[in-house]
Amino acid sequence: MKLSKTRSRLESDLGMLYYSTDAPPIGGRLRQIPDDFIVEEISPEGLIVNRDLERLDRGEGRFSLAVLEKRSRDLIPLVSMLERRLGAQIGYAGIKDRNAVTSQLISVGLPFGSWIPPEDIDGVSIRIIGPARWQVRPGDLLGNRFTLTIRALEAPPDGSALDPGWVPNYFGHQRFGVTRPNTHRVGKLLLKGDFEGAVREFLASPYPGEPEDAFLARKELRDSWDLRRAESSFPRSLGLERAVIRRLLERPGDYKGAISVLPGDLRRLFVNAYQSYLFNLALSRRLEEAGPFVVSEGDLVSPLDRANLPSRPIRCDCTNLARLRSWVASKKAVVMVHIPGYKTRLSGIDAGIYMEIFSKEGISQADFAGIIESNFEGAMRPAVFWPVSFEPGQPQGDELNPGYFKLSMRMALPKGCFATVVLREIMKPEDPAASGF
Repeated sequence: MKLSKTRSRLESDLGMLYYSTDAPPIGGRLRQIPDDFIVEEISPEGLIVNRDLERLDRGEGRFSLAVLEKRSRDLIPLVSMLERRLGAQIGYAGIKDRNAVTSQLISVGLPFGSWIPPEDIDGVSIRIIGPARWQVRPGDLLGNRFTLTIRALEAPPDGSALDPGWVPNYFGHQRFGVTRPNTHRVGKLLLKGDFEGAVREFLASPYPGEPEDAFLARKELRDSWDLRRAESSFPRSLGLERAVIRRLLERPGDYKGAISVLPGDLRRLFVNAYQSYLFNLALSRRLEEAGPFVVSEGDLVSPLDRANLPSRPIRCDCTNLARLRSWVASKKAVVMVHIPGYKTRLSGIDAGIYMEIFSKEGISQADFAGIIESNFEGAMRPAVFWPVSFEPGQPQGDELNPGYFKLSMRMALPKGCFATVVLREIMKPEDPAASGF
């Protein structure tokens, strides 16, 4: 199967090499205002988590359930701040987009009725909806519903360009950062035990897309490594960076300790981002060599459940190969690709692909054990996905960009799938950052 290649240098750098469609790009821009990108979580009960969800009871226990709505806020720093203010652990199912309006279910480690949510946090609303015996954990969701608007279209798009069909299940741009696409770079340095390199990449790698004050502060630190000056020059918006700088001033040369002041979720996210980068590389190679639906002995195939989620991976061998190929061809099952970790058992087409990638990256599976007090076992991820109830609207005049058009759409995606990966099939941006990705 011959696939179209990305036009974007950023996507190439992130391993997102191919499109599933060869339709011409419609162009346009995302996220001109926060309401152009609305994300609503779908709970394991199948409920849409938004302002209409008034009650959810998971049994009397030591946890409370709440709906967290945020507007243009990063989740991990927000959760860290809430945990300090409430004196309790916050649980969540997934990290939602920053440049968006998002609604999701969280758990708070306080009994129902024993606390009052803060109301003075800019861009944040928290509403308690019920008790729970257990906390919300990563992956505790069916998916997300997206309501999206593409603006600044030069012409109304042809309807044939709006149906992506199957989509390569890449980890999307925001997994790595769009204005600062280096989260995976920090992760690789942590994997190699290069804590000084990881700190320098986190603090002092300026990227042109970030705010000017942050760019200049990072550039000055990169050129001088004057931490005392950086303590005052780094803008207050870079609170995590400032915490790392303060730790280095207190304990010069303790780069591992400096990394440890970051929230645990963020430290794990760095390594997860590097795993995601490796997955993207492997998926692109698989699409290039075999296509998305080819099944060989040793491959893993998973039937899809009613929520379009993989249920149980089945290893292909000579006894089941024909049956599994039939399931994949009829969209009843999907090929799975490994997300590498120290417990990953590589086989099938993946094995050869990953051996080449590991050699080029200078890593081994054993490197994923014992990083920053965590072990990264590895996982599996579908090679492709299909948007659920994809509903494009009718093009209209764009009130924010006179003379241009806008297009709104709604879709639901299985958990772990990125709306921006669907949108890149439609928009095919050469510069994802400038296009609002």
